Amino acid sequence: MMLKVEADDPKNLLVRTQFGDWPKKCLAQIHSSETVGRGEFCDRYYRLQECDRFLGGMFYKLRDGVAEMVAVDSVRQGAAPKSTGLVRTWINVLAKNLGDLLINSGLWEVMFRIRLSKPMIQFVSDFKPDLIYCQGYSLGFATLPVLIARRFNIPICFQTTDDWPMSIYSSFPVGWLLRRRARELVATAKVRLAFGEKMRQVYEQRYQNKFQVTYHADQFERFPSKRLDEHPTARSVVVTGTLEFRRYEAISDLLQAIRSIDDGGLPIEICVYCSGIPKELPNAIRTASEVKFMPLPSHDLLPSVLVQADILFLPESFSVDPRTIELSISTKCHLYMMSESPILAYGPPYSGTMEYGHREGWAEIVTERNVERLRQALLKLLNDPQYCSLLVARANDVARQNHDLVKCREFFRKAINDIDSE
Repeated sequence: MMLKVEADDPKNLLVRTQFGDWPKKCLAQIHSSETVGRGEFCDRYYRLQECDRFLGGMFYKLRDGVAEMVAVDSVRQGAAPKSTGLVRTWINVLAKNLGDLLINSGLWEVMFRIRLSKPMIQFVSDFKPDLIYCQGYSLGFATLPVLIARRFNIPICFQTTDDWPMSIYSSFPVGWLLRRRARELVATAKVRLAFGEKMRQVYEQRYQNKFQVTYHADQFERFPSKRLDEHPTARSVVVTGTLEFRRYEAISDLLQAIRSIDDGGLPIEICVYCSGIPKELPNAIRTASEVKFMPLPSHDLLPSVLVQADILFLPESFSVDPRTIELSISTKCHLYMMSESPILAYGPPYSGTMEYGHREGWAEIVTERNVERLRQALLKLLNDPQYCSLLVARANDVARQNHDLVKCREFFRKAINDIDSE
């Protein structure tokens, strides 16, 4: 996997969930990037180095500069994000767009192609794995599992949570090569795991191979009972997770909707818990008194944040390429469901998250970019406790059916154990 999996980090929840009860000594990882986290999840790690790519020295010099261009701004507890002047804002946006162009073209994945170096071969030989688990997400990491599998005759378990073969490099010629590598990876894999029923149906038709359905999972026991604040000073709409893929546009609409509500109740505030602030975030959101930005809580602390929300806001962007989100289910869905706080989902109807919510009925859904409709949905959730109780009960049922940790781990374990019977 591209990002290093750590004991606690904001990016690799699925891996930590599925492998969470495995002995640490049974896990090793090959990765290319570090993430903001702490502790080591695996017993051994191998980070790609210059020898693992053609002209690797040049690649890493270029990558460091581009990474700085696209990096998000940090979030500090209790500190509002700094407003940026017009010139600085334009410079930041231009740098971000240029960095995105270099990454999204995929050209450097072709120029600096990945390969099996002697140190990587030695790492695999020393660990002696029985299985390769991979997710893809780039030309290099769609190719590498197949190279290792063929060299060492090891079966592959392929799982993805997004339709990256169709969305990454989609506007560039390298996209054709990526889709070819993805087909090769799927055909080589012995276990193929899709994320949700919609993705399973699409992938089985596209790749003409059987896929099994998986979901994110957690434990209900981690979520404390909801405590009623006897003297609240405001009503809270809580958003957690990344603001990538222009999700901040939904927060802008939410801010407008809140400012138009005058129902005689307490003021409404938007609490955004995120791992970073995009450089292109508009100053109108950065400086809004109704919006509070806070660091994303650790996985252990997140349930306590979610259960205290009056409303949990689940946004998807209306303006990104539909292929980016069409088959995806947000990593927050199951956590929101387990919190017993009512959920407001806002995004286009083709989004996998919106389709899942509409089909299973665990959220109030707004699938049109319309501030007035968003306002009406907010008022319904703020002022109709009976409806909220029905919504919360349905979310709880769906979570127990699809997202229970014990059931999901057992399903995953059985899926990879069945390789031995083939």
